[in-house]
Amino acid sequence: MGWSEMANNGGLSICVFCGASAGDSPVYTQVGYELGKRLAAGNHRLVYGAGGIGVMGAVARGVADNNGSIVGIIPEFLRDREKNDAIPSQKVVVTEDLARRKSIMMDLSDGFVCLPGGYGTLDELLEVISMKAMGIEDRPVVLVNTQGFWESFVELVDGFAGRRFLPEEKPFVIVGSALEAIEYIESPARARLVATME
Repeated sequence: MGWSEMANNGGLSICVFCGASAGDSPVYTQVGYELGKRLAAGNHRLVYGAGGIGVMGAVARGVADNNGSIVGIIPEFLRDREKNDAIPSQKVVVTEDLARRKSIMMDLSDGFVCLPGGYGTLDELLEVISMKAMGIEDRPVVLVNTQGFWESFVELVDGFAGRRFLPEEKPFVIVGSALEAIEYIESPARARLVATME
């Protein structure tokens, strides 16, 4: 969904990167569910990796339980592996590989929220923030710092910046809650929509 379509239903398509694992604390899935609930409450569509377990599953259930809209994008090899996982009702797009999955997720989205996850989550996040750092991407990227999860990542980025491999200004923001993440993405989106309609 792009900016022109946003005016038709009043909501955004928000891509959520997160893990298929539940992690070592129930707080991760609780925050995931809360994020999904708030997406639905704001009439926003969830774009995510079509998973039914872990933090991914929690986000999708939060949307589905509150009558929200979901688009799941998953490569064929993962679809075969996860075919017995229960996922909420959603439109599922099956791709040939992970690269195409990321491309479609980005094409459909007006902003990005990153929750705790593993290698796949980092891969998705780094692609988006690399594009922002190079000036070819301007959509908001928000990391939800549940239980300090992203602090070591920020330390790594700061270390690279200190060695002058990265600019000091970060192409993402850190927030403490699902509500803050949604509010951050909504604010510039509304301003941009008004500008395009004038």
